[in-house]
Amino acid sequence: MVVWLASYPRSGNTLLRQVLKLCFDLSSCEGLEPAMANQSHSDPVWAEHVGLYFVEGDPAAFYRQALGSAELVAIKSHEMPRDAEKAIYVLRDGRLALGSFLAYQERHSPGTTSFESLVFGDHPYGDWSSHFQAWCERREGPLLVLRFEELLAPDAAVLERIAAFLGLTGPARTWVNPLTALRKRVPEFFGRGEPRWTPSDFWTDARLHAFYTIHGRLLCELGYASAEEVRAGAYPVGSDEERLVRFTREIVARRWELQRECDTRLRVIEDLQRECDARLRLVASLQGDRNRRPERGPSALLRWLRRRGGG
Repeated sequence: MVVWLASYPRSGNTLLRQVLKLCFDLSSCEGLEPAMANQSHSDPVWAEHVGLYFVEGDPAAFYRQALGSAELVAIKSHEMPRDAEKAIYVLRDGRLALGSFLAYQERHSPGTTSFESLVFGDHPYGDWSSHFQAWCERREGPLLVLRFEELLAPDAAVLERIAAFLGLTGPARTWVNPLTALRKRVPEFFGRGEPRWTPSDFWTDARLHAFYTIHGRLLCELGYASAEEVRAGAYPVGSDEERLVRFTREIVARRWELQRECDTRLRVIEDLQRECDARLRLVASLQGDRNRRPERGPSALLRWLRRRGGG
């Protein structure tokens, strides 16, 4: 049984996995999707505090096996949903997530990502709003949404929600946040874990205008900003700037929609190829068995009769 541990990047996915490992001794895997950056996880702290392990062998084969397993297999994901299996979605203020994600990319893979590509969604993981909508508004599949803020210090009620959703039994261990120790061991990955957004030099007026124009509505719905704040920060409705920003986002969204459709069809083709290869191996095996078996049938019988009769 698969349960997805999903989030937009830098929203608290690793924090959720720490809670699962340290409170429930539940490990989780990654490796079914490309890594966000060239980040090494060789330090044993990842297995000890996060419960991380990597998929070995063919990721597609691992996924198929996990789907049919009676055991719970927790899988990290920043991608869009691919099935209707259980999912825990970690939500964080998009301004905090986007800023942290860009800083992370610049630290590990400089030049591969820009603010504009993230705010418009010109990225394999999409943009903050579309990612939330894809997971939290999907029509099928059990879903538990947890906020980054409540995972920083999960109380008994939060742990009970997680346990009930995953079907975990037995008492959960009390949460003790290991962030200080983790920041000492892996400072390039673990940030300060800010629970609330505040203005900074990173968020210039131009960046805020673009972000609020595209993502302000969801920011308000989730309670991360007031309607007045968003209205004041976004480009005026009907302005050339607003139309250009929305048009750009529509073009980018369409591009990635087509890309994901191509990826889906490619996976179907790969599945069909594997099935064809398996059947060809079976045919070859049967053909080999046939060639090795003693000849039977009327022709063999006739030759025996001829030898007996001298004909």
